[in-house]
Amino acid sequence: MLESVQISVVRAALLVALAALLESVLSPLLTFGWVGPRFLILGVVVAVAGLRDLQALLLGFFGGVLTDALSSGLFGAGALGGVIAAAISVRAGDMRRKRGTGLYFAQTVAVAVAAYDLVALFATALVGQGSPPILSYLAGGMFPDVLLNALLAYLAGGWLLRLLVAKEEAWT
Repeated sequence: MLESVQISVVRAALLVALAALLESVLSPLLTFGWVGPRFLILGVVVAVAGLRDLQALLLGFFGGVLTDALSSGLFGAGALGGVIAAAISVRAGDMRRKRGTGLYFAQTVAVAVAAYDLVALFATALVGQGSPPILSYLAGGMFPDVLLNALLAYLAGGWLLRLLVAKEEAWT
């Protein structure tokens, strides 16, 4: 299904910008401990699903830098997370077989959120801000975070993709 659609780059950029805005404004209000919706990851994975490699990576970087600029977190972690999410989405799209879009987006977002959480964990540890113990973070933070965001991607992935598909009009 993703191979036959043409994604509008402008719509994809607007979706990533909206996701970055939601990530920095709404996500802190919906976060419980270490678990919360990762709107940026969901937006990047859906937006770059049908784009070329360079476009996808630049869009992920754009969303990550925008999130870093709007939030009070560690600057650079969001940009790296956006690029990683875009790279995972592009590679998963290359290896994808005939599956439903909801399951495809759920799996891709699950892997991207796990990578994003690990980047955030190790980035805070490297700069000396103090990070939680790894095993308790994996069990009480990363695993529920992955499940929550995979569920969100399963429910909203196909709907968001329909917003991005460029409809071509026939010339007669």
